[in-house]
Amino acid sequence: MLKPLVRFTVGALAIGAFAGAYAQSTAPGAEEPKIQSYSIDVEAKVLSDRRNRGISDTFRRPSAELTVTAAHESGVIGYLQLGGVRKEVFPESDGVLVTGALGYRWGRHDGWHFGVGAAQEWFPGAKASGAPTGFDWSTGNPTGFTDTKFDTTYGVFEFGHGIVEARYLYVLSKDLRGNNTATLCGTAYLPQLLAGGDPSKAIACYGDGFKRTGGSHLLDVDIKYPLDGRTKLTLHAGYQKTRNFGDANLFDYRLGVVHTRWGFDFGAEVVGVSLKNRDFAVAVDSAGNSKQLDETALVVSVGKRF
Repeated sequence: MLKPLVRFTVGALAIGAFAGAYAQSTAPGAEEPKIQSYSIDVEAKVLSDRRNRGISDTFRRPSAELTVTAAHESGVIGYLQLGGVRKEVFPESDGVLVTGALGYRWGRHDGWHFGVGAAQEWFPGAKASGAPTGFDWSTGNPTGFTDTKFDTTYGVFEFGHGIVEARYLYVLSKDLRGNNTATLCGTAYLPQLLAGGDPSKAIACYGDGFKRTGGSHLLDVDIKYPLDGRTKLTLHAGYQKTRNFGDANLFDYRLGVVHTRWGFDFGAEVVGVSLKNRDFAVAVDSAGNSKQLDETALVVSVGKRF
């Protein structure tokens, strides 16, 4: 499957906002407030569908996530998220995705600000085993096999001004979420090939040898526009240029609203993606039922911040 990547949160980690946080001392005789040198935020959320770059990680089913963000006044920032995924999308998965990031940020939260860092996705237990890397089309026999894990490493550069936040990610690992010739072509076209169907798409996909997606480029832009003290509009646009697989390039978008009431954040957003080859966004469950993971959908969520 073609899978999108980590949401490396930037807006919540603006160092100027944290450096300006104050905590009143409760000690007797305290004369002035003390500057809080760090901030830790925790959010728990349930969602009707958990998507990355417009494509479902959860077979278009509900899921949950727990996110911890931390920032120090020095500019050091950290991010950790646990989120649910499905075995139909990530074979042999334990059902969880662990995302971690560490970086450094500078600038003003109300002006230009920048950040650099690294992010890592871990998919415990997930692995595509024994997938063919290519075929000898004269005989129809595989020319090799490989095992692929989905863990991915990214280099991150972020920048923003006012309500606009943007980030660029570069894939440092061998593959982007396990995407290579064996997994992309195997998932999309190998079942058709084994069933005796038209082999033309498989021949074109497997091409002239085994290729990987390390070195792919990703760009995201996010806008959060406050309507009042409780409600804000959210807008996201993203682009993914997949190395060696032009048909896996995509543009994704989200348009939604978040309303805070009774201490909870209620969200609703339309999520969609334009994927050049939609065959790369199909998953099949154990009963043989297939789903198109890139269909435009309304995703609702309820979150609680601590």
